[in-house]
Amino acid sequence: MRIKKIILLIGLYCSSSAQGQPATVTTNSPARLNNLTVVYDINVNSNKSNIGIEETYNGGIKTVMIRHEKARIRLVSLMRIQSTYFAKQDSNLAKVSIIKESGKKKYKYRLSAVDWKNYNTRYDSISYTLFDDSITVAGYNCKKALISIPGSGKEVTAYYSTSLKPLDKYLEPLFAGLPGMVLKYEQEDPKGTISFTANKVSFDEFDEKLLQEPSKGYILRNYTPVE
Repeated sequence: MRIKKIILLIGLYCSSSAQGQPATVTTNSPARLNNLTVVYDINVNSNKSNIGIEETYNGGIKTVMIRHEKARIRLVSLMRIQSTYFAKQDSNLAKVSIIKESGKKKYKYRLSAVDWKNYNTRYDSISYTLFDDSITVAGYNCKKALISIPGSGKEVTAYYSTSLKPLDKYLEPLFAGLPGMVLKYEQEDPKGTISFTANKVSFDEFDEKLLQEPSKGYILRNYTPVE
């Protein structure tokens, strides 16, 4: 069976256009800390009376956890519970595990660093337009960016803070070209809008066991590239 796509952002087709003047890209950001937790609220506003599959993510939560050489991104919603674990070796990504935690059958997919890179090739040629527009998210001033994904016709509006160093590029490939950490992002189309908005940014220490992938109770499957 081929691996299911990680659903960190529902595939709505964008129709909105950006406003404002492009800003200058800066690379100044503070040094990375050893502990980081970012919690995002997921919200879906639909213009349709019929509930679609994407709306089962409404009210969900996405959590990013980083400690030293390990990281985890967990998505919890009515639709599914899924975690992606990352492990580095000598400062380079060594392996990725995608774990489907919900449902009768629970699966674990193992990917090498090369597999993960190939899995995210759709983001290799994305373009960024930065603007001076700003909002406050989770107490941080954030500037606006428009991200265009070639070949898909999709656009993502993101708000990033230069007060926070960007995540490692492999964690959020969609945001790899932005000069700060993304604290809000959204897509719009005629059917509605889905947004991820940070409600918490913490640098407090947490139990590293939260970053240890489970070893039992999952059906192991190797990664198979999507043709």
